[in-house]
Amino acid sequence: MTNQRRKQSARAEAARLERERAERRKRLILTGSIAAAATALVAAAAWGVSALASGEDREFVAPRHVSVGTPGFAFPAKADPAAPVVEVYADFLCPHCADFADSDGERLLKERAEAGEISLRFVPMTIMDGRASDGPAHDVMNAAVCAADVQGPEGFWAMHTALFAAGLHEDGSAPSSTELTAIAQDAGAQGIDACIDEGRFVPWLSEPRDAARDRGVTGTPTVLVDGEKVDEPTAAKLQAAIDAA
Repeated sequence: MTNQRRKQSARAEAARLERERAERRKRLILTGSIAAAATALVAAAAWGVSALASGEDREFVAPRHVSVGTPGFAFPAKADPAAPVVEVYADFLCPHCADFADSDGERLLKERAEAGEISLRFVPMTIMDGRASDGPAHDVMNAAVCAADVQGPEGFWAMHTALFAAGLHEDGSAPSSTELTAIAQDAGAQGIDACIDEGRFVPWLSEPRDAARDRGVTGTPTVLVDGEKVDEPTAAKLQAAIDAA
């Protein structure tokens, strides 16, 4: 398959997945309306998206500034329209993800993105919570999504740096809302205290999880270049995959 045909195929696949996610969102909204009078426990079990928070339902709210196609957050740089799309699937509590974030591989991706040679995006994963619809990994990722909702991609990537630097992946503990708010403030994300405290975007995190499953992503970190997985994403292998895309 030529590079051009591969890119066309990748774009067509991304468009198909986006249509499927749109249909899932419509079904979610319809189901939510029908079940509004149900108890919180029944609602959570019925459609598996809302989680219980402080004994009450969490409303499904989608954040702003989500990238088109796979639901993630674009690196804040302008890419050439024909540039390969590079997706990084990661969890802030995943030790291997932290290793990748501090590796030559991620540094290469950021450099290529800043040069406009790739379109880089981070796809939020909560794999450290297993199959649960909430938990510490959701809470930490929610904090980054809160920053993105207010500040755009710049806010998300600032939190990306701050959350990995905080070493939350090292001790397996569950950071409190107070701790996450302090990290956000240090990263320059102001005014998101309530968003963090209520876990506003925790239910939405099922969308990138479903998108990952649709694309065959089963672990983190995973890097796709124009939809193709890069095994052992070292700087050299990522460079080769980008050049071949």
